[in-house]
Amino acid sequence: MRWATRITGWATLLVGYATVLLGIFPLRELPPKTELTRLLAATAGCAALWVLASLPARARRRAVPRRRARRRRSVPRQGPRTSRVLCWVLGFGIALSSAAALCQGVGPDGEEGEWLARAHRAGGAVYELRIARIVGEPHPTGTEINDAAEYASTLEVTVPFTTGVRRVTVDEVHTAGPPEAGRTVELMYVPDQPELGVRQAQGNDIGSFAGRIIALPTIWILTLAAGTATAVALRLREPGVRAARRFEPWVHLPAAALLLAGAGLVVPLLRGFPGTGTGWCLAAGAATTPWLAMAWVARTCRLRSGGGAGRAG
Repeated sequence: MRWATRITGWATLLVGYATVLLGIFPLRELPPKTELTRLLAATAGCAALWVLASLPARARRRAVPRRRARRRRSVPRQGPRTSRVLCWVLGFGIALSSAAALCQGVGPDGEEGEWLARAHRAGGAVYELRIARIVGEPHPTGTEINDAAEYASTLEVTVPFTTGVRRVTVDEVHTAGPPEAGRTVELMYVPDQPELGVRQAQGNDIGSFAGRIIALPTIWILTLAAGTATAVALRLREPGVRAARRFEPWVHLPAAALLLAGAGLVVPLLRGFPGTGTGWCLAAGAATTPWLAMAWVARTCRLRSGGGAGRAG
């Protein structure tokens, strides 16, 4: 049954890689993220199949007399090559999993995110609309756009809905310089659904601007560094990686529980739009679970090999 554990094990890694790569892809879909949720469930399913396939193999290993098992374990030292690739796959997989969780905190959130998702599903887009009137006094935001002071204003714009032209008042519209009647501003709306209203095109909020321009590149750079460091560390401890390939309930089940907890934390970000603070807390919590799972497996495998349990990998 070694072929069953190998197939299910590599299937778990491959499907898991597809999941995390989709999670960190810059052009991600807005919640509900159906494809990502399905891949996450498929990864869990493959892992469960690996556990089931490993149970008969573990039972046969335990049935072998300890003396014969020790004699057989003196031979595998000739072939440590089988885990070299796995060290790199696991090292980058752990880093990518953590990064994918963090990336779910980047983007529109809360009520604004819900509106944006509804508008996208209804076929909404960004259009240039002419300013009909400025309501109240524009106020500077303290930032700059293209070397011009940014202003926030309440504007009345002319919107050509499919049912007819209407004037719509839009709050907190950000412009480069003070707005003027007759100028155009980029706003988003759905032409055949006036009831959805009109809003500022995404680009000035923390989710879309600072998130995509600052947070995402930072996450990717740290992921590359962390993945390389983790892979090298695992390569230096290859006997432990080989030992971890054999299923042991007290090693792998707690690690699986940690990973399931991380998946549970990220699901609200895949299915909806929590507030900014809540979303980042969920993403950060989920991002820690791959490292906690790795630390648990490393510790228990080290105790197992060093505590005289009769298994050296």
